[in-house]
Amino acid sequence: MLVQRGFGAPRHAGELAFPGGMAEPRDRDLPATPRREVAEEIGVAEGLWELGCFPDGVAKDRIRFTPVFFRWETPTPAFRLDRELEQILMLPLLPLMDAPWTMERLERYGIPLEVPRLELPQAPLWGATAFVLKAWLEVLAACDGP
Repeated sequence: MLVQRGFGAPRHAGELAFPGGMAEPRDRDLPATPRREVAEEIGVAEGLWELGCFPDGVAKDRIRFTPVFFRWETPTPAFRLDRELEQILMLPLLPLMDAPWTMERLERYGIPLEVPRLELPQAPLWGATAFVLKAWLEVLAACDGP
């Protein structure tokens, strides 16, 4: 699941991202932050099974993040869009594994980077979100199946 940030958002307008956000003092542990954010942003508060975390990353605006992965076991999705979001994208993982990903070269704070990019009909998927999703797809591909 990805979300598209609202076009009027002050930061990352129109960009695709995973639901989530900044930790708050009330978050009892690392997984509590994305659980709270997913509940606030799209109204999903139940049926999330934690799969694990990836190592910390740093986004383009120098914000450190920790990807936490969940499996959502709900047969019929029912969402509520937060005012900060344009839309929710439910993307099946298997087609993304074979999608025409490209590598984009860029520089951040003097450090050369190669970041995956995928052109989707809604918007390009790039940056930290693409990096994390591509890494997750590589983990799944190394398993017996998605």
